[in-house]
Parts: sequence; C-alpha cells; structure tokens
Amino acid sequence: MSDASEINELDGLSPERSYGEYSDEEADSRDTRHHQYSSDEDEEEEDDADMQNDGFVVDDDEPDEEEERRRRRREKRKKKRRLLEQEAEQDMLDDEDLALVAENTYGEVKAPRLKRLKRGRARRAMDDDELQAELDDLTGTGANEAEADEFATRPVRHDDLGLFDNEMDELDQDDFRAARRAERMGHADTSTEYADELDEGPRVHPGAERTGAMASFLSEGLDAIDDDTWLELQEIFGTGEEYAFAMEPPIDQDAMGVKALEDVFEPAELEAKMMTQRDEEIRTTDIPERMQMRAASSDMLRPLSEEEIEEETTWVMRQLNVRLARQEAQREHRREKDTDDDVFKQADFANEQFVAAVLSVLKLLSQDFFEVPFIVKHRREVFVTTESVDPGSVEEPPTHEWLTEDDIWQLYDYDLQFRGFLSARRSVQNTVRRLCGEGADSERVISADDELYASQMLSTAETVENISDVSEWLHARYASVIQKWTQSQAGPKRARNVGLWEQARRNGTEEFAKRFGITAQQIGDNIRDPDRHAVDADAEPPEEAARRLVGTELASPELALRAAKATYAHMIALDPQIRRFVRQFCVDNAGVIVRPTERGLREITHEEHPAFAFKFLKQKPVTAFVGAQFMELQRAVNEGLLRMQFSVSGKYRFSSKDMSRDDAVFTADRDESARLVAMQLSVAGSDLWESARSEAVTAAMRDHVLPQIWRETAQRLQQQASEYVAAACQREIEQRINMAPPRTERMRPEEQPRIAVVGSGFAASARGTLRIVVVDEHGDVTETHAADSLRDGSNGAATLLAILARQAADIVAVSGLAMATRRVHDDVRTVVDSHCARSGDDVMVTYANDEAARVWWDSAAACAELPSLGREERYCVAVARTLQDAPAVYAGLGRDVLQLALHPAQRNVENTVLMAAVERALVNVINRVGVDINGLALHAHKRAVLAYVSGLGPRKAHAILSGITPDHLLESRSDLVTQRLCTRTVFVNCVSFLRVHPSVVDVLDGTRIHPEDYDLARKMAVDALDIEDDDADDPRAKRKRDKPSRYVSEVMRRSPERLDELDLVKYADELKKIMHVYKLGTLKFIKHELQNPHADPRPSFEPPSPEQVLQMLTGERVGETLREDGLTMVSATVVRVQPRFAIARLDSGLEGFIGVANIADYRVEEASDELSPGQMVAAVVKRIDLDRMSLDLSLRRSDIDAACASNREPVPDSSHVDPFFDLDTETALRERARAQQRQSTARLRTVPHPLFKPLSGREAEQYLAARPRGDCVIRPSSRGPDHIAITWKVGDGLFQHIDVREENKPHAAALGLSFTVGDLSYSDLDELIALHVDPIARRLDEVRRSPKFYDPESDPLYASEPLADVLGANDYSAEYRERRLALWEKRVARHLDTLAQSTGRGAYCVSLSLAKPGALVLAFKPTPTHRGIIKWTARVEPNEFKLGERGRYPDIAGLINGFKMMQTKPQQSSRSSASRSSQGANPPSGSSSDGRSGGRGGRWGGTSSWGAQQQPSSAQWGSAGSGWN
Repeated sequence: MSDASEINELDGLSPERSYGEYSDEEADSRDTRHHQYSSDEDEEEEDDADMQNDGFVVDDDEPDEEEERRRRRREKRKKKRRLLEQEAEQDMLDDEDLALVAENTYGEVKAPRLKRLKRGRARRAMDDDELQAELDDLTGTGANEAEADEFATRPVRHDDLGLFDNEMDELDQDDFRAARRAERMGHADTSTEYADELDEGPRVHPGAERTGAMASFLSEGLDAIDDDTWLELQEIFGTGEEYAFAMEPPIDQDAMGVKALEDVFEPAELEAKMMTQRDEEIRTTDIPERMQMRAASSDMLRPLSEEEIEEETTWVMRQLNVRLARQEAQREHRREKDTDDDVFKQADFANEQFVAAVLSVLKLLSQDFFEVPFIVKHRREVFVTTESVDPGSVEEPPTHEWLTEDDIWQLYDYDLQFRGFLSARRSVQNTVRRLCGEGADSERVISADDELYASQMLSTAETVENISDVSEWLHARYASVIQKWTQSQAGPKRARNVGLWEQARRNGTEEFAKRFGITAQQIGDNIRDPDRHAVDADAEPPEEAARRLVGTELASPELALRAAKATYAHMIALDPQIRRFVRQFCVDNAGVIVRPTERGLREITHEEHPAFAFKFLKQKPVTAFVGAQFMELQRAVNEGLLRMQFSVSGKYRFSSKDMSRDDAVFTADRDESARLVAMQLSVAGSDLWESARSEAVTAAMRDHVLPQIWRETAQRLQQQASEYVAAACQREIEQRINMAPPRTERMRPEEQPRIAVVGSGFAASARGTLRIVVVDEHGDVTETHAADSLRDGSNGAATLLAILARQAADIVAVSGLAMATRRVHDDVRTVVDSHCARSGDDVMVTYANDEAARVWWDSAAACAELPSLGREERYCVAVARTLQDAPAVYAGLGRDVLQLALHPAQRNVENTVLMAAVERALVNVINRVGVDINGLALHAHKRAVLAYVSGLGPRKAHAILSGITPDHLLESRSDLVTQRLCTRTVFVNCVSFLRVHPSVVDVLDGTRIHPEDYDLARKMAVDALDIEDDDADDPRAKRKRDKPSRYVSEVMRRSPERLDELDLVKYADELKKIMHVYKLGTLKFIKHELQNPHADPRPSFEPPSPEQVLQMLTGERVGETLREDGLTMVSATVVRVQPRFAIARLDSGLEGFIGVANIADYRVEEASDELSPGQMVAAVVKRIDLDRMSLDLSLRRSDIDAACASNREPVPDSSHVDPFFDLDTETALRERARAQQRQSTARLRTVPHPLFKPLSGREAEQYLAARPRGDCVIRPSSRGPDHIAITWKVGDGLFQHIDVREENKPHAAALGLSFTVGDLSYSDLDELIALHVDPIARRLDEVRRSPKFYDPESDPLYASEPLADVLGANDYSAEYRERRLALWEKRVARHLDTLAQSTGRGAYCVSLSLAKPGALVLAFKPTPTHRGIIKWTARVEPNEFKLGERGRYPDIAGLINGFKMMQTKPQQSSRSSASRSSQGANPPSGSSSDGRSGGRGGRWGGTSSWGAQQQPSSAQWGSAGSGWN
C-alpha cells in the first residue's frame, strides 16, 4: 500500500479524490477534523462572555472608574504573563498562539493590491490578530487591506510577502514577538514588557472566596469590606502569596530519588546517543544545527550587527582576492585554464553588483541564519541580477549569476572564519581594557603609548595571525600582571614563570636596549613610513656601555652584551608590525627546498614511489603547490624519507656529487634567509652600534620570527591540500548520488520504480549462487528467491518470468562480486527480452553499482533492519535501494561512507574533514530533490536523509521524527509548528524541502514551493484560470478561505498548460515596483513546480559505462592497471585450450584470449602443443575488449622482453617531472649508484633480467619494504655460482627467500638453461616467477580472505599499540625478528584464548608464519582450559597446500577441513613425538650467511625439514574434537 493510500485510509478518504472534489458538507467536516488542534479558543470566548456578563468587559459608554479598573486588571495580567513567559521554553510558541495557529494556519497573505491579485479576507477580531502574529511570521500572513497603502509606500525587503513581516501596530505586538524570537536565540532581556490581552491566568471575581495572607491578617474585619474595596486592596498590596515560595523548604532531590542521565549512563554513551546537555541545547535552540555544530562558543552564534556585516564583507573580499591570486598562480603551474576546484569564477571586485551579492548573502548567513540550500533556492534574487532592456521590450531580460552554490558554501566557511577573527580580536580588546583598569579588580598598568599602539594594531589587523601577534606582544610586555590574573582564578596554583621581558627589566637590559639607536616599534613604523625614524647614534661603544650592567646576574661585559642583544632581538621578534611585514614578505618570496635523508636514498629509488616527485626540489615557490602535493610531501617528511626547509634566499647550493654536506648547506641557507629578511628592515646606520644592531635583528629573524612563520606556512599549505582533497571527495560523492532513478515508459511521473535485483558471485550453497530480490517502490522487500542459473528452462528463469508476469518489477538490475556476473547479465537480458516480446511490456535491464551495498550488507544497521534475510539478500536490497534513492542509502552509511574510494590522497586527510565534505554533498543533493516527511515515518530506512535537510541535523531530525508515527502523520506543513516539532528559524529553513504527501489540507504542501510564496502560486493559478477572485462578490468566500489553494489544485489537475499563457515578466516587473526585488526566477520556479509537481531535478539515469562495469566486477581500472600499450604484463592461468586459441584467466576473474599466433615467436600448429589447462603463464596485454569484457594476450618472448625492458628504471624524463625537480642531482645519483654497484659486484655475477638486483638478503628486504606485496627481486646467492636467490615480499616486514639451483650451465659465469626449486623445474626465470612465485602469492591472498585468518598486527584490539611503538624501528636485525616473533605468538595465543572462553569450546586460526615466511601456521587451543596453544606449519606450494607428510589440499577450505580431520583421528606418526610441548614450538632451523632463514636443500629458501609436527594425541585433544570455533 502506498503512502497516499495509507494516509487516506486513516482519514477515511479515497485516494482518488483530491481536496477540491468534496462537497461543501464533506469539506466542512474534514476541515473540522483537521483543525481541531486545541480547545483553547472556545474556552477563551467563554471566558470573554463570562466577563461581559459579570461586568468586567463594558461598552465604551460605561463610567470612567470602570475603565480604570479594567486598566489595572490588564496591568496585573501583564505582570503575571511576564512571569509565565520567563518560565516557558524560549524556543516554542505560546499555548494561546498555538491554538489560533492551528485554526488560522492557511489564511491568505494580505499582499498589496496589485492588478489581478487576490484580496485578503478580513480579520475576525483584534484578539485573533494578536494570537496569529507568530504564524504570520512563519507562513506570510501579515498586512490587511487597510495597510495596503502603507505597504506599497514604505521600503520593502525581499521578504515582504510576509514571512518576516512583524510590523503590527496593535498592542505593541511587534515588541512582543521580537522579544520572543530574541529569547529563543538567547540574545534578549527576558524582562521586556509587552501587552497581552489574552492572558488566561487566575482572575478574581466579585464574591469570590477571600483567602491568602491578607485575608488571615484582616480576618476580624473581613466581612465589612465590600468586593470592590477588596479588589483594590489586592491590586495595591497583593494577595500576600507572591513570595510564599520563599517560605517553602528546599526540595531534596536525593531524597526523592531523582537521578540525572549522567548518573545512569557513561558520558561516551550519552554522547553517542546525543543525550548530553549540549545535544539538548542544540536541539532546542532556534538556529540551524549545522551552524551550531561549527561554532566554538555561544558568542559565535549571535547575529552580527550592520557594522560587523560591512566589515565582514571587506574582510571576505580581501580573502577572495588572495584566493583568486593563488588560483591563477596554480593554474599557470598546472598549465590549465580551468580546474574543478576553482571558485568565484564570476568575481568582479570592481562591480558593485558582485559586492552587493556577497554582502546580501553574508547578511542572510550571519543575521537571518539561513543555510546555503535555502539561500540558493529561495533567495536567488540577491545574487542573480538582470540586465537592463528597452522599456517596451517583451523579451525576458538576461540575467547574470554572480555566485554559484559552491561560492555560497565558500562564503559560509568564510563567515565562520570571520566570526573566529572577531572572537579573537574581542578577547585581546578585553585584555587591553583590563590592563587599562576597566575591570572591577584591576588597576591601570599599561602605558598610554602601548594602549594606543595595541589599539592601532587591532584596528588594522586582517587575519587571526595578526591578532595573535598583538596578544603575544601584550602577554610578553605585561607577563607578570597577566600571570597574577591567572593565579587569582579558581583552580590549581601553578608556578609563576618569569618572561624574558621581565628578566630584562630586572637585570637592566631592557633600558640598555634603548641604546641600540632605534626601538622595535620605530622599526615597524619605518616599514609603513620609510625614514620616519632615524637611527639615534650612541657615542659610547657597546662594549663599554655593557660594563655598567655587570652585577649579580651578569658576570662580565661580554655576557651583558649578549644578554642585551638577546633582549633587543626578543623585542623585535614580538613586535606586531614587524611580524606582519615579514609574514607577507615570506608569502611573496618563500620557496621550498627538499633533499632525501639516508633512508630516503635507500627507499626512493624508482618513479612508482609516492615520494619520488618530491625527492629533489630546488626553491619551489609555496604558491606552486597544487592539489594534494604538499600533503604527500609532508607525509614523506614525517616518515623520515625527506628533509624540507622553507627559504627566501632564492639560491640552491646543494651539490649533485656530494650529499654529505647537506646539513651544512641547510644551515647556511637558513642563515642567509634570516639575513635577507633582516636587510628589509630599516636598521642601517654608520655608528658604533651598527654591527650589534644587525646581529640582533638577524638573530630575531633566524631564531624567532621565521621559525614561527614557517610553521604557519606549513599549516596553511597542509590545510589547502586537505581542502582540495575534501572538495574532490565532495564532487565525487555528489556525482554518484546526483542521478535520478531509472524509469520506463509505463511508469507515472511521480512513481518510483519497483526493482528486481539479480545478485551473483556469492559462495556456493544449497540454495544456489544467485539471489533474486524484489523491492517495491518504497524500498521494502516483497519477495526473495535463490537459483543456480538463469538459462532457459532453469528455476531462476522461471522465477524471473513469474515476477515479470505479475508486473512486480519495472527494472531488473544485475550486480555481483565476480566476473561471472557478465554472463548472468546476458541471461537476464534474454529472459526479459522474451517476456517483453510476448507481452509488450516495458522492463529495463541494467547493471547496478554495488559499492554502497558492499559496505552496508554486513553492517549493524543492515542486520538490525533485516534480521531475517541473509547477507546475500541484504546485498541485493542495498543495490535496489541505491537505484531508487541513492542519497538515502549513502546517508544511511553514516561514517562508513568513508570506506569508499573517493580520492587517492583521502587517507592523508582527517576523517572529520572528509565527513564534512561528504555531508555537504548530501545536503546539496537531498535539498535539491526534497524529502517526503510522512514517507520517513512509514519507511524507517529512509530516515537518515532528514538530518541533511536545510536547517536540520541529526538532533533536530530525531526530534521531528519522534513526533511523527505511521498512526499520526503530518497533514500539513504547519503541523511542524503547531505540534512543536521545530522552531521558527529552523521552520523557515527546512519547510520547502519537506513535502507533505498526500497534501490533504493544501496542495502546495506537496510541492517544493516555500510557504512565503504560496500567495504567488495562488495568484498565478487564479490568473491562469481567468477567475476574478474577489471575496466580497463571491458567495463561497468562506469555502475558499477554508481551501485557499483550491484554484492551484484545479490548475495542477486539469490544465497546467494554461500557466504557459501567463506573462511572468510583467508580473515580475509589477512586483519589483512594490518589493524592489525582481522575482522572475521565483515565478518561473513556481510555474515549473505547478506543472511538474513530482519531477526529479537530477539528471536522468545513465547505466554504468563499460569501463565502470569492468572496474565493478574485477577491480581493474582501464588506463591504470590495464593499458593497451603492449607493455602491461599480467599473470594468468590457462583454463581452456582449443586448436587455434586458448583462454587464460587473471586473478581478478578477467579472461584473456590467446591466439595461436601469439603463443610463441616461432610457428605453433596447435595451441595444445604449448599450453595446457591449469598452466600459469606470463602475458602482455595487447588489446582490451570492453564489449566482451576480455583481453587479447600475447605470450611471445619478444613481446615479453619488450615489456620487461620498458619496466626498467631509466632516468626520469624532464617533461614528466616537476618543473622544480633537481633532475641533475637525480641523474648524478643514479650514475654514482650504478658505478658503486659495478665496483661492489665486480667479482659477483650478473643476471640479464630486469628484476635482478645485486643485493644481499637484508638489502633486498629493505628495497622491497616500500613496494607492493608480491613484488620480488632476483639477486646473487651466497651458496655458490650455481645458485641464485629470489626474494619476494610476503607482507609488511615479511619476506621469503627462495633458493634456485641453475642447471645446464654453459660455463661457470653463464646463466643456467633451466632452474630447479625443490623438485620443480622451469625453463627460464620469467617462467619461474610466473609459475612459482606468483601462484604462492595468490594462494596467500586466498588465505587472507578466509574468515579463519588472523593477523595479530592488524587486530583492531591493538590499534592503540602501533608496532613501531612496541618493537621499535625495524633495523632488519635478528633481535628485531625475535622480538616480533614473540609478540606475534603472544597475540595469537590471546586471540585463541578469547575465542575459546567466549564459546566454551576449542578454537583455531590460520596466520602467516614469521619463522618460515611464505608458510602458514595453524594454531589451535583444544579446550578453554588447555594451557597454551598447539601449532602446525603448512607449506604453500604453487598448486596446493601441504600439511604434514601426506596432506595435500587444493584450497584453504580443504586445508582447514584436513586439519580438523587430523586432530579428530589419532595419528600414527605423532606417537613418537615425545619432545612435543604444549606450546608446539617449531623445530629450529639454521640461517644462511645472506640473512635467509633455513639451511640447505629445501625448496623454501633453504628450509631443510618441513615434516608433520606437533600433532596432539587424543588425550590432549580431549572432548574438544567435536567442537570447533
């Protein structure tokens, strides 16, 4: 049942009948039922009638004393009302308001009397106006006809249709509502007096019982007092009960047993469930949640004043100027004219319209607290201007959009930065005022000159860094005073630190520093005004003057002079003007120098290394870093691979031949940079103090100013790189979800597709390898099926045909985890085509993206929502929902969405930054589409989207959803207010993005039109129908008031094309005369919504491209992992051989075609002569066939040799490296390395192979440390001239050394013609690697995918204990390996013990062997009480796993099953193992001289014995044989 059917069934309506199709009696009955929210109004009218009967409400001709009595009563009621308002929640409407809101929600907007505009209906009474004031602010009902003239003549803002219209003249209601709104935001005095004629507090009637303190005091003469006198006494003296609460004893909360949430739940649990006090404040404060979450303090949430907005605009323009200049510089270095991350492409600082657009948007953000989606959708007129046209022209005037959505988001970020700037400046200003003695407990300690100087620096500050400079200067200048303030505050007392400035005062060097001839402040003044201060020469030499400082603290003149220079340098380094100048000088002239460390020289040896691009940089300008470059550079620096230094010297003195002097060159360049900066300061003079002065200024730059500025520069570049990556992730995620669902011709415009998903690639089971899951239009599962095949005649085909015959699916989506999905897709298309041919039905077949499904199907949320479905079915459900509503699925992932691959550098960005970017993408798309608020209550899996609606967040969204249930749905948008689900500002932000379906009260509630524009929509509907809408002449005026959008409904249902006849340009011109805002964009948007009320604004669905399908099914990326250049090598397994061709399959599942002509360089008659099924081959990719999802491969030796030659490491091409890369040094380094290699291996043999490296075992491990898992090198062997060794990377820090024996050597120095590893022989080294090393690596990858695989070093349990912290740096020594092995075994034992204790039975796991790299360790604990663990070692062969002497298994599942069987059956060979221990230690093995484990003779790199070991007896195994964990 659809949403509309469910809601109409609840209301007793037929879904086929709209609101306007009921009779008058039915409509009145429905209106009565829909608007009975409260009975307060009826009670109020009864009270008014009682007051008239009792004489409390009189006519105008009654006596004056009666009027005076009424006035006093009103004053008393106002006093009580103020007390009530102070106790009420500040963010909600009053009960009286809510009563009338419910009844008058859909009153019509009283707009100015325009041509053909509807006339607003008359108000019922003044009391109604007072109570309706708040809703007028929300829905736009404001000015009546009597105010039309004033409305037309006074200045009107863009919101004068009534949304924010508070200009009421009756009983000071404007003050009341303004005070209420300010109270909600926490910025107003709650003691503001306002009138209220509708207070329902206790009233005193004549003859009422006389009680209270005064009645007790006058008990004897109480009967002699008449009623009027008694009332006057109470009005003058009160009842005596006003302060009775003060006499009540305090309530003992502990005695009552009241506990706070903090007493029951852990703080982390409260924070996770958003139940803290902070969460409640965010939930109830009338400011959008995202704006609250970004604010660091409450001061950053206050509305900015007009002066602050003007300052913010100037500040933002300055930031934009810097940003655009940086974009232009980066564009030059990228050699591109435009980039995706560029913003403000329409910026024109000289154009007043652009400045006005920025100013207006900042006002909306900073004063009205409107979020970006609301501004983009409903305030376009502030940043879109129209060009002037001829007055008589009927053409639509051209428009110019000054700001895009991304630009407004950037202004949103600038607003936060500016608020932080204001907060920092205000803090320093408070410090200055306190130093001036303005505090209650302060006295003036700052001099007038320092106060003036600090004020000038603060007034001219442009950045937070400038503010920090002034703050540091003040804290250093008056350190003792500020420390006293800190010590006087509550909290632990700290030892008082004596600053350098205070020490200078104490030892006299501060006064001595004045003799240098020019002060730090004067130097700063000379920067702004050259030659303003001249150097005042001192006739006495500095050495002689320093003698006067000799005393208890300074023992010698030399020490005194050094102290004076240090003091002078400190003063210069702290001066705000000097810092500001040096900072700008460095921004304009700074460059970056990079050189590798010793470790970097060893590891960064090839272009594939991530840090190679930055290995040698010579003075690269800081403005030349683009994208994520600096982030990658900083990472390499943090890892100890590179050294980086900022410089302004502009020189590069490093030698390309001698890198041992790098330390000295770095030091010299640092001194040169300080000297150059010091030269920019006007301190020169021809006096005796010139040398000392220059030394002090240079020291100030070198030791203080420049280090701080370099830190700031690094942080700024890092932030820019993070913002770039985050923006790229935002664009990527937005592109993936900004696509409409697939549609077919038979679907209605507002209908969502029903989808049948066929999932494949799952593990084989009794139910089959395929799953068919059908979901309805709401994403709810209707049926699930399992099948083995979809071929003709199969059960899967019959099931799919039955689904299509019932028309239960509009779309059939195919997705899977393996390459076999392509065949499934072809089978599905065959079945669907046959069905459509027979029935004439229209069903779409498409591939579906499953990246979100792979993250969601095993999540806790998925298991909780669909506990009865298997993981395969949950996978299919997620695929279907992604097609229907991608934003809802991605929003439901939460922080797990960061598991998706969005950008190569996303791992270097903080998750909070990435999550903010993803949230921004979700906000953009979700608000672009809109949300069906009632649909969220009916379908829980969609609720995550509500948190991304404008104005809302997870807390406010939860508060709204908690008030909506399937049995209590919203009937109109106004229910958000009347039911206290959100507050005013939040309502304005979110209401247009929340559609109420079905819209039983007002049809406009089901559109994306904002309530402030409802009257425009109604006016357009009336004009389109050509109806005179005059209430005075219409006998059905009441009926129309009850259904204000009646004509809108009629236009939408019957004749939406009549809206095309309206002249919106003229209407917009007419509105502009009154509102001074050109609303043509709004009118066109309203027209589009009325004609297409359910249209999806996103681009139409496009099936995945062949490249995307290939990546989805195999993980291969065309252009990256696969290229059609004839140089890409792959390893594959032959799966089928025919006479003229063979088929080989890659590890990814992709198949390749090998023609008989591409098998060898010589003629091959049949493919079977050279190839056989199961054979491993190394091949070169010749062509990629995307249509068939296959490759054309070549096995010819010439092709393989050419590909291998291209993979050697040549000197980088200058056209493919950074323009600032030191290519000469890299070339010299490689030449020197080759010379050293030739010299060191002169007596060693060489092997003509691209993978050969003249390395020892340890050097090979270090070389492979930074390379991918599975890479290998061929190297000389220490076992003699008839051996070579192959070292390949098994895992991080784990390498296997394979001993290879050469056979059939022509001579001693030649390479053998065949090679033997153990008992296996190979014809050449390429075959050995392809058929021996690569298969073993693939089998280990298979082991890693096993659910029983355990890696102690990646266990999340030890995430807080990094391996480097526990073991220290890997120095590739035997001691390090021993420490690592002990830690490995300890963690495995703990893991098995935890499993056994939790399950109450035996436990086992499979892990890699550290003692024998390339092998496996099967560790088990027979019973929970068994002490220690027992281990078996399994060998990994190219084609099988071996356990013991006779155990051979084709895959990991067979190995585990065989291992279980071996434990449950007593082994004959284990009876003689008397030396077995409970720990099951492996037998010792020797180690070769080149660092390889094992002795001679084994095919596992020298391991001599790999027999069965440590098999437990039946007594050891006990009763655990039948229980496996």
